[in-house]
Amino acid sequence: MAKKMIEKHKKATRIFHWIHLITFIVMLWTGLSLFYPAMNVMGLTFGSLRNAAFLHKYLGFFYLLLPLSYAAFNFNLFSKFIKLISTFTPEDKKWMKVFGGYLAPLIKAKEVPPQGKINAGQKLLGWIIIVFSLCLGLTGSMMFFYASFPGYLIQLVIIVHVFCGTFLGSAIIVHFYLGAVNPSSRKELGTMLGNGMIDEEYVMKHNELWYEELKK
Repeated sequence: MAKKMIEKHKKATRIFHWIHLITFIVMLWTGLSLFYPAMNVMGLTFGSLRNAAFLHKYLGFFYLLLPLSYAAFNFNLFSKFIKLISTFTPEDKKWMKVFGGYLAPLIKAKEVPPQGKINAGQKLLGWIIIVFSLCLGLTGSMMFFYASFPGYLIQLVIIVHVFCGTFLGSAIIVHFYLGAVNPSSRKELGTMLGNGMIDEEYVMKHNELWYEELKK
């Protein structure tokens, strides 16, 4: 008997997710090659460090403009997403205390609190991406127009830019592991691929509060 499937992410969201992610990966790759001497060799994949720098600078504007375009053409989906990641319920706080059971046996969880459409960790990641991307955009823009600012300020801005990029890159790696590799949650990858559907049984177990909403 075929499993009942539930749509988790709309087509527009899935397309935006992958274009934005691929853009970030290219920027992270080129950024690491530019700012960490031991990783200079990574820039050679684009022919030279000069090419990597050129790509990094101008791709940054696309990285910032893409979410704005998504929000403008899909305002309903965008506003729902912002509302979703801004709503932290008592269950979310309990989930965070045990990290959803992902760190067991380091942090033991007798039971994982029920979650909505996305869990508390995914809500936190949503805000990390927004805040750190804005910091990267602001510091990157200042570095682009470096001649307009004092030298000491640009040096400080470079440190902040490198920290934000490295931190966000690390967060994306954890997100990839939990969404695509971890046996208990890797079905999440399927919601961003293909038709964005996920089976009812998974939703009942991992998104119990959302499932209750869908039944109303």
